Amino acid sequence: MNTDSDRIVPAEVSRRDVAVRLAGGGLAALLVASSASRISVAAQDASPAAPPAVEGITTELLGTGALSTVAGMELALRRVTIEPGGRLPAHSHPGAHIIVVEAGTWGYTALVDNAQLTRGAISSGTPTPSETMPNGTEVLLHSGDWIFVEEPQDDIRNVGEDNVVLLVATITPVGEPFTTFL
Repeated sequence: MNTDSDRIVPAEVSRRDVAVRLAGGGLAALLVASSASRISVAAQDASPAAPPAVEGITTELLGTGALSTVAGMELALRRVTIEPGGRLPAHSHPGAHIIVVEAGTWGYTALVDNAQLTRGAISSGTPTPSETMPNGTEVLLHSGDWIFVEEPQDDIRNVGEDNVVLLVATITPVGEPFTTFL
């Protein structure tokens, strides 16, 4: 059983340090885990009841594991599907996130100034340099685009006619809820 002290990152290591150190190897491990057989862990990934404005969004936990290198932190990979017209109003998430658009047209509104957008390669094979996303302005993302953000606060929706499918890799304190509504 985890204690409160297990959930705290030592003061000399910031969450950004953890994210930078683990992003490369951690994301690779998650991708390997996602291709392995899936185990149903819906009960472990239970979220609080959604407010009535949330419609057409499902979340599937693909894999998770406690980090042995940083006490109290875990690495997780989720697939989030947003149906046409689906929206998740202003909310927040703990920890560091890499959010990759696998399919669809996704409207993302950052509510804090810390989201970095990288557009996927279209014809050159090379992604664009990352750029800071504007606070309070909806930005449309397409298949292949991704965001890196720590402690995100955002408002998201499907602006297209097909499902939006997102792959969300996170490094978060163990036991924290995935979503908290603002």
